[in-house]
Amino acid sequence: MPKTKLFTLCFFIFIIISISAYASAPKHKISFNIKGLQNTLCFMGCHYGDKDYIQDTAKVDDKGNFEFSGDKELDGGIYFIMLKSRKYFEFIVDKEQKFSIHVTDTNDFVGAVKVTGSDENAFFYAYLNYVTQQHAVIEKYQKDNNQSQIDTVNEKVKRYKEDFEKKHPDMFLSKVFKAAEDPVIPSSPKLANGKVDSTFPFRYYKSHFLDDVDFSDGRLVRSPVLHPRIKDYLTRLTVQQPDSIIVAADYLVAKAKANKEMFKYIVAYITSAYEASNIMGMDKVFVHMVKKYYTPDLAYWVSASQMERIQERATQLDPILVGKYVPELVLPDTSNIMRALDSVKARYTILYFWDYDCGFCQKETPKLIKWYDSVKDEGIEVYAVETNEANINKWKEYVREHKLDWINVADVFRTSNMHQQFDITSTPVIFVLDEFKTIIAKKIDMEDINKIIKNDMQKHQTK
Repeated sequence: MPKTKLFTLCFFIFIIISISAYASAPKHKISFNIKGLQNTLCFMGCHYGDKDYIQDTAKVDDKGNFEFSGDKELDGGIYFIMLKSRKYFEFIVDKEQKFSIHVTDTNDFVGAVKVTGSDENAFFYAYLNYVTQQHAVIEKYQKDNNQSQIDTVNEKVKRYKEDFEKKHPDMFLSKVFKAAEDPVIPSSPKLANGKVDSTFPFRYYKSHFLDDVDFSDGRLVRSPVLHPRIKDYLTRLTVQQPDSIIVAADYLVAKAKANKEMFKYIVAYITSAYEASNIMGMDKVFVHMVKKYYTPDLAYWVSASQMERIQERATQLDPILVGKYVPELVLPDTSNIMRALDSVKARYTILYFWDYDCGFCQKETPKLIKWYDSVKDEGIEVYAVETNEANINKWKEYVREHKLDWINVADVFRTSNMHQQFDITSTPVIFVLDEFKTIIAKKIDMEDINKIIKNDMQKHQTK
């Protein structure tokens, strides 16, 4: 074969091999060696909001070596390696996705760590070492009750992070440091009357609480610093009333629109938190979030079937939110006379969903009887709805035997959709209605009825 043809053939073989090697090269390859660990499994995971998720598993050889690699880049954030013993250590995944970490002592996942191939992780472990050393110093001063020295050490740590942020402003670690910082409150100004504005520190703190959180950086979602910030803003810095929380939620979502991952997390977290809230009335926040943000265009991460279920749930809860007029309910009483809920003339009406055959109802109903007997002359009525239509005669017998002289109704003809309409999944369920049949409380314990009515009376007296 002529030399030119041989050269050409070899050249093309070289190109093919090079392309193949390049195509199969992993996009991330993180190697580990842990001294003393052998023939076991390790797990790699990442933080996501307030939860930790395991993403991959690796086998450890007899020399403590293992690695995680793949043909896709990992999303940036703070990850962790967890041993079967539940011990773990963290590392940063960012632009550098091919590096190695060597641990020489499983009792010290900070000081006994050496990083190769990742400047940011080297800085991260230098910081962890520094903080660990300073924490030991603080513990010593705490034993001596030396607060001034503790403050000095804390100031040193603060300066350490500030210096790092100035030197490495583009590193993810700087974003993490900044996101965890509290605003420094300036001196309170004086009011027109010459007195110091005592409300200024809180107002300033809240309005600047999130200044250093970069909402355009989705990596913060996969870190332990973002979630506490968001939760504090909603629960600690916002008045715990649905309307106030809705304003705060919209404020957070508006900031999160700068990044798809940030938007997804904050919308999903707020929606989930307030759907599951045990605080009465907070389902109003859930309904608001679904109505405003759960559309196919905005909630891109939700499947069509999930979207349908979420929207149906919001639609179900919307008519029975605290502050709304109670839905229409017309049912026959023990004499088969139709009784409309909204025709009950009372200053307050207790809407009581119960079941004569329910064990818990049998414990709670006598309490309601006793309370009702003591207040019925004060313009308070009970509209008691039997939810079990299986044996109407037994219900009527229970009513007579226990002398339930309030309004007793049941869906005798099974024409009502009350279980769905009033979100009745178990019994008893209590709603408190004012004279206009506005819901002022719902799904409360028997012991809370009197307090809620007294609070509502005081509210109207104040007005």
